[in-house]
Amino acid sequence: MNVLNKMRNSCGWRSGAKQMSIDAMIPLFAVPAITIIAAQTVYLTVITFITTPVIVYHLDHNFLRFLPRSKFFIMWTITSVIIMLSVFEMCVVPLLEILPEENLIFVAGVVGGIACGHKTRINADCLAQDGAVAAVAQELELEEGTSGTEDDDFCVTCRKKTPPRAYHCRICQTCVLGREYHCKWLDCCIGANNLKWYLGCLISSTVAFIYGSNLTMTSVCHPFILIGTILLPDDCSDVYHQLDLALCFVSAVYSLIVGIIVFGYLVYHLWLLYLGTTANERRRLTSSDSHQTNCRLFTSIAQLVCCRC
Repeated sequence: MNVLNKMRNSCGWRSGAKQMSIDAMIPLFAVPAITIIAAQTVYLTVITFITTPVIVYHLDHNFLRFLPRSKFFIMWTITSVIIMLSVFEMCVVPLLEILPEENLIFVAGVVGGIACGHKTRINADCLAQDGAVAAVAQELELEEGTSGTEDDDFCVTCRKKTPPRAYHCRICQTCVLGREYHCKWLDCCIGANNLKWYLGCLISSTVAFIYGSNLTMTSVCHPFILIGTILLPDDCSDVYHQLDLALCFVSAVYSLIVGIIVFGYLVYHLWLLYLGTTANERRRLTSSDSHQTNCRLFTSIAQLVCCRC
């Protein structure tokens, strides 16, 4: 029993037993089960990819959003990456349809996404965010030569003055400089302190998901040559005759969907950088402007898929 209690601790053997919350354990069983179910027939694949987002949305809307800090989404991210990487390396690569350099590019994208995602979380730590806000506030004080500036805002939650463009996150319980939003899938706030790492994570993840999806589909399906050595899948009707090929196909479809969504967020943030604003400031602007219907619609979709304001 003592060994089992030790194994429940995610921080190590010396820290004592620590029970994992139920919301964090759900993805560990749900993601593999959904993948296996979707790999049975093409009809189950379609049903699974339609119903899963609906179920996750209702779970988040009715239960998870009331938790102070749910680990559901980050555990879903970790589990998904592990499963897709495992399927690719253990099922796709042995088919001998992929060149070593192609596998290297895919693995580099996965490793780069994981590394940048980890740096994003580290630099989004409350102490790091507080330090960034304090540094900017001190710099403004030195420039003005006073104890505060006229442009400073007062955060009623933190009960302290903050520099311009610093906004409070009710989930992280701290003020974030240049706050974009709270990313559910990384379980951290995106702001000026970690935006570059977040963009690196989006770029690497886009390469890994879309490129890996193309490599998988052209390996398990009948491909055709698009241009030069660029292949695209043509006929995938035979993949459900073998479970391993079906798992590869389902993983590839999932990777493609995620890759397109991640690429959309990358384009969105590059557009915000071009405008010189943030997602949070854009949301505040469009919410007060009744004529910005399209912008409000895009903001609502962004909040549904990834972020919390």
